[in-house]
Amino acid sequence: MLEELAPRWEATRELALRQRRGQDPRRAAGAGPRLRLVFVDRLLVTPAHLRLGLPQAALAELYVVDCSTISNAVR
Repeated sequence: MLEELAPRWEATRELALRQRRGQDPRRAAGAGPRLRLVFVDRLLVTPAHLRLGLPQAALAELYVVDCSTISNAVR
């Protein structure tokens, strides 16, 4: 599942960023802020919240990130 979804997620994310900026990125690949949750963690956080009903605050403590990071991942 990871091998199938990861390239699609990266492509969709890059397309959204490019559309928001209105141009190609000015920085080299890998520059800029780092994601607090890598794709694998996002893939685990979302079903944990949606299926198991774990609160976002508990997941934030578990992954040592802010609640807004978990909220963005679930969204």
